[in-house]
Amino acid sequence: MTERTKLILISASITFAALALAALLVFSLWILCAPQIMATSCEKTGNYSFAVTCADLRYKYTKDTYDLSRCVDDSILSGNDKLVVKYGEKLIADKQFQAVCIRKSEETKVDYKSFVCANVAYSHYRRGNLQKAIEYAEYPQTEAGFIKLTVAVAENGSAEDKQKLKAELLKPENDYTDLANIL
Repeated sequence: MTERTKLILISASITFAALALAALLVFSLWILCAPQIMATSCEKTGNYSFAVTCADLRYKYTKDTYDLSRCVDDSILSGNDKLVVKYGEKLIADKQFQAVCIRKSEETKVDYKSFVCANVAYSHYRRGNLQKAIEYAEYPQTEAGFIKLTVAVAENGSAEDKQKLKAELLKPENDYTDLANIL
């Protein structure tokens, strides 16, 4: 290699490194300054795992329960059971949970409280905690809280899990006979 070729390669490498660093800085600043915009971009591209990270940063800035619900929604869409449990439990325990449920139910035309509780229950079950799953399925006091859990246990549960859930479904205060028959 000639001196000229070495100089060109070194210059090109330095330029590429500087451009990569500049792009990384812009990307990092974008996330830090406007995490909601980055979360929206990630949601539009289907990258819900990274959208959760951005939505979480937004929630840390605002402490707004509606932002926390976005973390839950993105966690559910990402399929990350650990994050669904983390953000779902936090949302359900929040004093503004009812207000968020009313607002989100009106926006989506879906019972948001049952949606969140059913997904938290399902994620608890997938993480190996059937008792917690049952607690969260019962919380909204609607059959919808148990539907997703019942299907999951029917498809993948042990005989012991099926029996335990069936007993819960047939309790007088629950009386979800149709769901119990699936098991």
